[in-house]
Amino acid sequence: MYFKALLTACGIILLFGFIYFKSGELLASKDLASPIIGLKKARISENIWYPKIEKDYSIVFKDAPQITAISALFIETNSGKVLYAKNPQQELSIASLTKIMTTIIALENRSFDDIFLVSEEASEKEPDKMFLIAGEKLTLRQLLDGLFLVSANDAAEVIAENTTGRREEFINLMNSKARQLGMNNTFFLNPSGLEEDFARQYSTALDVALMSRYLIKNYPSVVDISSQPYVLIEKTSTHQDYEMYTGINLLTTYPGVLGLKTGFTPEAGLTLVTLARRGDKEIIGVLLGAVNRRGDAKELLDYSFKNLGLEI
Repeated sequence: MYFKALLTACGIILLFGFIYFKSGELLASKDLASPIIGLKKARISENIWYPKIEKDYSIVFKDAPQITAISALFIETNSGKVLYAKNPQQELSIASLTKIMTTIIALENRSFDDIFLVSEEASEKEPDKMFLIAGEKLTLRQLLDGLFLVSANDAAEVIAENTTGRREEFINLMNSKARQLGMNNTFFLNPSGLEEDFARQYSTALDVALMSRYLIKNYPSVVDISSQPYVLIEKTSTHQDYEMYTGINLLTTYPGVLGLKTGFTPEAGLTLVTLARRGDKEIIGVLLGAVNRRGDAKELLDYSFKNLGLEI
């Protein structure tokens, strides 16, 4: 009788211990979960910064300018304050904004001075390109010049082939990193952002903002790369010379704009991540599916700086 009672008591203790443990585990999971409204909760290992996304911004920003973009999100990067939003969680093609993640994976595994070999297959990638020649060798820094200034698809492929040794592994790392950053509505097929026939790759303005901020905060040298109006890579024994002019909107015409990346495909339309800074305020702006990308960006930067109490 005593032995049976002892077993019962032990069972109760174990049961309550299990419940307590699971409660603690669930609490820990909840604490680590993305607080973004409307998205699936996921454990986050690297990104603890999230703007608070509401379900409907049509009333909040009723005085905002009319834009051509299907989706947009402008945020203050330090506070996470949403300065403007339009369909920020709508899944869309993002074109060459994909190259932001390509850059992240490359820099997490290699250094700027590492030498990359151009393959025949990579050199044939169209349409935007540096016009790399198979057999050439360039540094990662030089390839990133091409990636940001002329949105070079051939450079993106060289980076994917050389960073880990296998292109497929590189793309797997892109998608794994997206999960780590809480980009729960993103899927990458390739390092360039070009559409493919057999499947669809996509993201959202919110996810692109998360990705862009991570790059900016962890690899500020990339901002310097994207801020260059012009680059000349002189000829050496391992490669030809390369002369490139930036295609980044408003870089030389809007006070405070520092970079970052443009994109276009027929399916995605015009896309943009713009980075602007005035005083201690910094704005990341994302446009997806725009028709007038330059006009949209200027109007929303004006509107965003005004929301921050800064003179235009």
